[in-house]
Amino acid sequence: MKTKNLLYILPLAALTACEPDIDEPSFSAGSADFAKTVAVGNSLTAGYQSGALSADGQINSLPAMIAGQMKQVGGGDFNQPILTGDLASQGAGFSLALAGVGQVETRLALKGTVDCLGTVSVGPVRKGPNYLGLAALAADVSSSTYNNQGVPGAKVTDLDDPAYANPYFSRMRPLGKTMLTLATDLNATFFSLWIGNNDVLGYATTGGDDGVTGPNGLTDAVIFQTKYEAAVTALTANGAKGVVANIPNVTSIPYFTTVPIGTSITQAQADQLNTAYAPYNGGLDQVAMNPALADEAAARKISFTAGVNTFVVSDPSLTDLSGSGLPSIRQIKAGELLVLTTPGDSIKCAMWGTAKPIPGSYHLRADEIQKINAATDAYNATIKSAAQANGLAHVDANARLKELATTGITIDGIAFSSALVTGGAFSLDGVHPATRGYAIIANDFISAINSTYSASIPKLSVGSYPTLEVEQ
Repeated sequence: MKTKNLLYILPLAALTACEPDIDEPSFSAGSADFAKTVAVGNSLTAGYQSGALSADGQINSLPAMIAGQMKQVGGGDFNQPILTGDLASQGAGFSLALAGVGQVETRLALKGTVDCLGTVSVGPVRKGPNYLGLAALAADVSSSTYNNQGVPGAKVTDLDDPAYANPYFSRMRPLGKTMLTLATDLNATFFSLWIGNNDVLGYATTGGDDGVTGPNGLTDAVIFQTKYEAAVTALTANGAKGVVANIPNVTSIPYFTTVPIGTSITQAQADQLNTAYAPYNGGLDQVAMNPALADEAAARKISFTAGVNTFVVSDPSLTDLSGSGLPSIRQIKAGELLVLTTPGDSIKCAMWGTAKPIPGSYHLRADEIQKINAATDAYNATIKSAAQANGLAHVDANARLKELATTGITIDGIAFSSALVTGGAFSLDGVHPATRGYAIIANDFISAINSTYSASIPKLSVGSYPTLEVEQ
């Protein structure tokens, strides 16, 4: 009895009468039915993190976390296409270059590294060498029915494409099925849909080099709306309720915010660089005699001073002055970004960004960021409108990731931010959440579901999930 230390002053009868009632937590599904759920999406749904899909990531995938909590309010089992063998532990990361030779990438872990200057530090390193595993990935199928229909790399335009070729999807697709038909065949009572990230991510991670029409181009906003609304219509056709999430602005994730856009140099280094660029600047003075090019010529000039200077980058959007012997280069502007894969050793030891321009594929210009912002806003407007029109729960994942990138958040006494490695919310690839990051977002999904359907699904304990993996 909780008050037994008071027995020496209270009669037993009085003690029994006054003992407070402790209400047990009451959980409820509200107006929703979680007996059979299906999760449709991309790598964020599949459990991808640290550059690969792995069994651990799948077990701790966002929808699996949510389904575990739904079990306390009548939710059913949640079946996933879990990787096996070496792929399960080492991970299966996909890249076009490696796919051409039948290989996958192993996942990233923290490990001691030595850079070109001999400096020892801890950073993301692949767990092992690449190996021939792509065929094993496609062949590793244990069931034709999965509740997790998350396909790494999928865009909204892939949802209803019967010819969609993707090794992750091949693992769980009977011939002739699309992502949508595979999901709707389950006749689920509740669904989650989080897709659209890849419709902008490929453009951003390649430095916008594919423009808006290539394989990594931005999906047209009208096409996105048509495909997304059709997906919601299909998923709600049997009366199922559900939750949708908008897409984060990729410019707020560590992949685009980790690499600084400048470096500090000495006065002697500045003098040397200014001498090297003097002919280039002199050529721009000649170009500036054309009034139509005067402003651009001034903006393209390169100048260094002692202290912090922004890097020199290639910019193919500049007027082609090769006829005058001038390359399309300039110094990066405040607000522009370098991607996480910008080679650090090339900056430290090969003079990238100072004596040599950083290639445009590693650089997001201001106009490219503007296109990313516009596309993201348009996609998110479509997602919110579809949620409102169909009475679905809506998760503002964009706001959550902006919060991580600005003020940070504290949960379970743990501070989280969008800083790579030290922030605790993102995995080592700088794009996908870490396990605790997925738990944070899972709780946002649960909050949205509870609010929309008057449910009371219990929240996850974020601090109980593991942190980033350290390779021994």
